[in-house]
Amino acid sequence: MELALYDREHGYYTRNVSTVGSTGDFSTGVSIGEALIDSIARWVKSEQSDNGVFNLIELGGGSGRLAAGILRRFPFWKRIDYQIVEVSRSLQEIQRRALRGRKIAWQESLQAALEHVNGEAIIVSNEFVDAFPCRRFARTESGWAEIVLELRDGVWRESLAEPDDIPASSSLRDSFSAGQRIEVHDSYRRWLTGFAPLFRRGSFLTIDYGGAPCEIYARKPNGTIRGFFRHTKVEGKEIYLRPGHQDLTADVNFDDLKTWGSQVGFETINCRTQSEFIATWHRHRSGENEMAAQYMADIDGMGGAFKVLHQRK
Repeated sequence: MELALYDREHGYYTRNVSTVGSTGDFSTGVSIGEALIDSIARWVKSEQSDNGVFNLIELGGGSGRLAAGILRRFPFWKRIDYQIVEVSRSLQEIQRRALRGRKIAWQESLQAALEHVNGEAIIVSNEFVDAFPCRRFARTESGWAEIVLELRDGVWRESLAEPDDIPASSSLRDSFSAGQRIEVHDSYRRWLTGFAPLFRRGSFLTIDYGGAPCEIYARKPNGTIRGFFRHTKVEGKEIYLRPGHQDLTADVNFDDLKTWGSQVGFETINCRTQSEFIATWHRHRSGENEMAAQYMADIDGMGGAFKVLHQRK
């Protein structure tokens, strides 16, 4: 998954993703309408300090719509140090065109962005965690086994292996039945541990689809990993097709994010549905697409499937 998404020469995000939205392989909440953008911008305003410049870091800038929407809602005299952490060269070019004339810096790592602001910032991520490479496990009669790939007779095949280590995840502690498959974003845990010492003070907003393990895997015995190719969802063995040319993703275990965050000094302020977040922060604007706003906030749809985690340090 890491090679397919992030290989320097052949990875989907680093080389082959063209854009985000109707003309790309997938859409995000901020590419659908203004409700989520407005909610995030108002939340950012509530978290800013009053002592002059404040520092904002966006993780994965998508098409640049979120950055444009946030900056549009601040008066021109407000001094904002806005950085976008983006590993995709093609998306970075799209963002630069969309944000031409705005004072924005691009970084390839969060560590570099935090060093630039001496470790004090508001960090925002939208549909960022789900694209971290995950490890996959299957419940057997004797415990958990790791799902691995083997090249046999020229064909890549799945098999089960004794894991070298068991990652710290609440999914592996739940009493699932034999045959259940789950994913663990262990690479995100390592990434979080790596940058945490540089993050001295600020707030961290994480928006993604997922929830607690019992919610994520309800009626999903094969787990949640899937691909997206030209807005078509692919599952099962099809996730191994078109390596480097389709998105790969898995639902996020927010119980893990809260636990892993607390281990590196983050306090969980709240974790709620996107529907609740939008209801709290969004203010309807004249000319806004009302159907898009309702779609984003629908508790039986995206509004319930997506969670919003606010952590502070």
